[in-house]
Amino acid sequence: MADSYEALAKTIVEGVGGVQNVRGLTHCVTRLRFTLADPKLADTEKLQSTDGVMTVIQAGGQYQVVIGNKVTSVYDAILNQYDIKGEGEVEPDPGQNDLANADDKKDNTVSRLMGVMSSILMPTLPVLTAAGIIKGLTALFAALNVLDTTSGVYMIMYAAGDGFFYFLPIMLGYTSAKHFKCNEFLGAAIGAALVYPDMVNIASTLDVAGSLFEGTPFQMDYYNTFFGIPVIMPGSGYTSSVVPIMIAVWFASKLEHFFKKHLGEMIRDLLTPLLVLAISVPVTYLVIGPVVQGICGVIFMLISALFNAGLVGGLIGGALIGGGFGVLVMFGLHWVVISLGLSNIALAGFDYVMAAGGIGPMIGMAQGLCITLRTRSKKVRDLALPSFLSQVMGVGEPLMYSILIPLKKPYAINILGGAIGGAIIGALKGKIYVFGGSGLFGLANYVDPSGDPTNFINCCIGIAVGMVATFIIQWFAYDFEAEKRVIGE
Repeated sequence: MADSYEALAKTIVEGVGGVQNVRGLTHCVTRLRFTLADPKLADTEKLQSTDGVMTVIQAGGQYQVVIGNKVTSVYDAILNQYDIKGEGEVEPDPGQNDLANADDKKDNTVSRLMGVMSSILMPTLPVLTAAGIIKGLTALFAALNVLDTTSGVYMIMYAAGDGFFYFLPIMLGYTSAKHFKCNEFLGAAIGAALVYPDMVNIASTLDVAGSLFEGTPFQMDYYNTFFGIPVIMPGSGYTSSVVPIMIAVWFASKLEHFFKKHLGEMIRDLLTPLLVLAISVPVTYLVIGPVVQGICGVIFMLISALFNAGLVGGLIGGALIGGGFGVLVMFGLHWVVISLGLSNIALAGFDYVMAAGGIGPMIGMAQGLCITLRTRSKKVRDLALPSFLSQVMGVGEPLMYSILIPLKKPYAINILGGAIGGAIIGALKGKIYVFGGSGLFGLANYVDPSGDPTNFINCCIGIAVGMVATFIIQWFAYDFEAEKRVIGE
């Protein structure tokens, strides 16, 4: 088996243009994500026809090779065979341009932004998912009176789950620093400053010192000042926040590079981190944090207005997100939406967006099961059954790339089923309270920590209707000729 991984690794590296063309490599659950010096050197057609490669996607500034559940083994095989640093860069050949040629400049701002967010969030995904599952299940057991919220079991397990989310800015400070090529512990230190208890609890320990925009919907109270400048804090501080720390570390990386270049060698190592922290933390609290949280607050108000605009608003919002989220996943562009969901949870304690967007694996479960039972092709069944099991665990790419997209009609049915389920969740104002597991484990995300089962029941109704509708439509719309023509017997 190891030999097969090494052979596939060799083929993939050759297919992306050789080791000299690889500037960075990370991986997610199913994809190898390359940053290439010159994407034109990659042989996409060859890679797509390689046994073991499902497809190739170019999005978010990355060259993504989708290979399914064996991605970690192939990733390790690449690192073992080649001088490529995982989650880092290799030096390009002398004389090679940073992005090869001007055509790469066409990679627009939105695409680059998605690539940055993906790179920063991706390393946290396994632990973020595990922590979310623990937190969601602990809340579920408490709501079912299986656990007493004052018991040691509840308190310790909830800490195991919630602790990661509470201190998320520290984790993202570290991964942001790796992405922006600055001292990782500087990034973590900035994150730690954002969740420092005295600042998080400032509203409960100090009296209101003043208000900005008083008498308007944007009125903001502040409790202290920094050299006379108001320190504006969100209600729960910056715990669990996502975007502020990313921008803060980007700013800090610019400072670090500047000081390292201009400070003398004798004082550089001491003064650089000192100056970076002394400047970046106040700037984050005074400018970056309030501006970003203000923008996120406006976005959340707009989303809330849509989902609360009667039955029609919820139906439209839920249908668009439930049906469209899988399209974003196909191109690897879903991280911006996930970041928005995490920000909403940090701001309000819940999120509408991922409540509808997170039903994709459940829709895929219904579709994978239907295809397994309905197909007449052994080859399709051999693909569908393990893909169905992957959907149970929340991994959708194997089904998407092995069956849905090649056969086309099932992919349209998948979007339709997601839209149906998402519309019902949106109409019922379904929410998630934590971003954790996916597939069956994702059900815990809908548990209201207060113990009220209404939201959980409403979301389960939407999921169930979407799954049943998808199964029925897929059953009666199954195209046996297409499976024979495209995949074979």
